[in-house]
Amino acid sequence: MIKSVAIIFLVTLFNVKQTTEKENLYSWQIMFKDFAQCESFFNEYGDKLMNGVMDHAKREYNKDMQIEYLSCAQVEIDDNNTNPIVLDQKVMYKID
Repeated sequence: MIKSVAIIFLVTLFNVKQTTEKENLYSWQIMFKDFAQCESFFNEYGDKLMNGVMDHAKREYNKDMQIEYLSCAQVEIDDNNTNPIVLDQKVMYKID
């Protein structure tokens, strides 16, 4: 199995009514060459990105989900983009 390293967005959602229930989302469609490019993209489009994540969460989970945090993450991935291993990350948004 071939593995590679990529920088993507990683979002952790939590269920508002059961905060221990969490889901991770990975932005396989958007990859970056480095953290600076990822951060720049977030600074320009972060509001649209987060709104899109919330729309997806409503459709996908049919629960009241909120974003716990969103980061630019360096991940090791296999050919199928399954079970990524987070090597490093830079948090762009975190709930207070």
